[in-house]
Amino acid sequence: MGAWLTASVVVLLSACASAPGKKFAGIAPLDTKYGDLYLYQTKDSIGTLRERGEYDVVLNGKKVGSLYNASFLHLRIPPGGYTLRVHPPHHAREGYEQIEVEAGKITFYHYQFFPNHPNQLNKNLSPYRSLIQLKAPEQAIMELQGLNSATN
Repeated sequence: MGAWLTASVVVLLSACASAPGKKFAGIAPLDTKYGDLYLYQTKDSIGTLRERGEYDVVLNGKKVGSLYNASFLHLRIPPGGYTLRVHPPHHAREGYEQIEVEAGKITFYHYQFFPNHPNQLNKNLSPYRSLIQLKAPEQAIMELQGLNSATN
């Protein structure tokens, strides 16, 4: 039985989607006509073991990329207001946030996926929920260390 359990865990972990890009190597040089948005998800056991796959990242209703467990997505976009959404797989509640992007500036958002308290199931009865949270640059840069880019 021990060998079966070990083989099951190996198969489960190998089925996890991982970010295809390189490790975070620092902030990209800014373009003064656009704003930079860094969205990232740090490594968590739920993302690794439970939610295998990619999380769709949507800006104003248009898919702009994917996020994986322990990854980041760098977007260079025109200044303005946006609705940022992350759709986790398997019917968990999406995370969303109204954001403002300024030309020549960088904003950092941390995406988190975690279990609900058993007494707080969300409206689609998922035991999981997600959150997008604005982060201070110093904190975000520390948390980005070791994460892979979600793009090639």
